[in-house]
This record gives sequence, structure tokens and C-alpha cells, in this order.
Amino acid sequence: MQNPDTSSLTDTVVATPDPPSKGVHNPIHDTQGADAAGYSGALVAGVRTYGWAARTITRVLGDQWLSNGWVDYRLKRPLFAGEVVTISVIPENQTWRVICTAGEEKRLVLEGTAGLGDAPWLAELSPPNPGAPGEIEPPLPGYTLATVPLNTPLTPLGAWVTNATAQTLVTDDLSMQDSRYTNSSPTPIHPYFLAGRMAPLTRHNFTYGPTIHVRSQIQHRREAASERELVVGAQIVDAYDRHDHWYQVLDGIVTDQEGEVARIRHHTIFRPRGT
Repeated sequence: MQNPDTSSLTDTVVATPDPPSKGVHNPIHDTQGADAAGYSGALVAGVRTYGWAARTITRVLGDQWLSNGWVDYRLKRPLFAGEVVTISVIPENQTWRVICTAGEEKRLVLEGTAGLGDAPWLAELSPPNPGAPGEIEPPLPGYTLATVPLNTPLTPLGAWVTNATAQTLVTDDLSMQDSRYTNSSPTPIHPYFLAGRMAPLTRHNFTYGPTIHVRSQIQHRREAASERELVVGAQIVDAYDRHDHWYQVLDGIVTDQEGEVARIRHHTIFRPRGT
């Protein structure tokens, strides 16, 4: 086990456009949907911002963070393709602060904390027991703030991740070159993919318009690898109104054939104001 770096580390990356959706598309990531929600252009997916930040976190905390570490990040401002993102990981007591800024004005787009071992909030998460993937007969239901199906396990969603897919998650989705994800078979699965499992799970179960990812809390239990099926399950544990945005909080679990990979608390606006 390598010792984490106790000095600050800063990286930069140019935000690239989101790749074509492989599942049910979120309209917030195209011009029309973003305009409807009051933004000036298509938003780069927040989970991709986290994917770029995860590389810097791993450089600081070491590979052990991927199997026994945690992160809690909030998406603060929109990010648009072509903007330069500056990623800083800064030691702070026994944890590390993660900051991503963008554009000439250094607009804060992501802010969070990361650490090794169990997260201080891990005991608060209450994901459902892992289940087998399933399908739902269309049309998919929707709901309002008054009819949110709280504490009801969602139908789990599975994804078979091939070796080639695990590699293209890094080279194509994140436009990065990283030998860790290209020179081995089976290939480790980038933490960006785990963080991104909750959004397709909700759209696997329900119909939505534009939605906005605002925060993720992720506890890594074991690093996932390719050539096996990853299954994500979750339940909605809270829902509320803030400034006419409708928010929901989901507690989820990601598993593969060997058991638990990660636990995730996912915070999202499921109906933005004005939509």
C-alpha cells in the first residue's frame, strides 16, 4: 500500500463534449433541453467532471483509494465543452479537498472531499439488498413531489462491461490516456462509470424530462474489473422542494459476481424550476 501524498497537486484538462448517450438521453445535455432549464448551452455531464477529478485524486491517494476510499462531491456551476478545467487536490487534516474550476474567471464547478477507509457518513446510507437486473413494461411511470415512491427498491439495472468498453470509457468518454486502463486484461473499470450508474438506473425505472446531478457520495469497497456484469440497485430515501427545484436523494449499491463494489448516495434535481 502506497502512502498518500501530503502535498497539493493540480492538473488541467479541456472539457470535451459529452459522448452520444448509450441509454435514455438526459435533455439537459443538449442545447434545447438546457435552454428550457435556463442554461446558455448544453451542459457537460457533472459525472465526467468527476471522472477527470478522479484521476488527480488517485494520483494523490494512490490506487488503494479505488478499493477502500471515498469521495463526497458537489457540482456547483455548469461546465461547457471547450473550457479548461483546473483540478486541485489539497490535504486538509486527515482528508483531501477537491476543487475544480473552469474558464478564465475560474468558476467553481465541483467541490468536494476525499479520503481513505470508511467515509464518515457511510452508516447513514440505506441501499436496498442487491437484486437481479429486471425490465419494466413501457410506458414508464413518472411522479410528482407529492407521489415520490420513497423507500421502495427500484428495479435493478445491469451492464456487461467488456474489456474494450472499460478501455473506451477512458479513451473516448473522458478523452484521457491512462495506461492503467489500456494495458491490462481484464481492465479495471474507471470510477467515473460507477458514479454514473445512478442516472441510467432512474431512467430505467421512470420517465423524466431534464434532470440535474448535484451531488454524489461514493464509498469504494473493491475495484471493479471488466468482463463481468455490474448491477446497480437503489431506493429514493428523500425528496423535497428548494427554490422551486424538485430534489431527490437515492441510496444505491453496485455489485458484481464477487459481491459489493460500491455504495452511492446520489442527489439530483428531478424536475428543474420552469420545466
